[in-house]
Amino acid sequence: MRAGVVPYRSTLSAFVGCLMPAVAGISHVAIRFPTYEKIKMYLATRGNTTMDKLGACDVAVASSVSRIFASTLTYPHEVIRSRLQEQGFHSEKRYSGVVDCINKVFQQEGLPGFYRGCATNLIRTTPAAVITFTSFEMIHILI
Repeated sequence: MRAGVVPYRSTLSAFVGCLMPAVAGISHVAIRFPTYEKIKMYLATRGNTTMDKLGACDVAVASSVSRIFASTLTYPHEVIRSRLQEQGFHSEKRYSGVVDCINKVFQQEGLPGFYRGCATNLIRTTPAAVITFTSFEMIHILI
């Protein structure tokens, strides 16, 4: 074992540090899927059709808007998570924990600090979401 590495005291303690990031990560999905369904419902109502009969263009719009909405709301979690993970590679710790990281980011960079890299992330992930959701919905109609 490397010098300075403290082993976990028990199996349970190894998972305690993962609980909060996992809960925050789940919130993205908890926002995205209901938003996707609501947008599909709106588009179906507006187009005077059912959600099952929506075209690929409508599904693409619903998937992209829901992805952008959920990602924008939950992106601060990604910033905090990545900064806490990144500090493991440096010799000195910059943050003592989640709350300390949130406070320092806000004090040093303000609200924009929580959204650094968000546009790049959306440009990278939104097309994949559109392809995945549209493919699923169109194949589901065929089956």
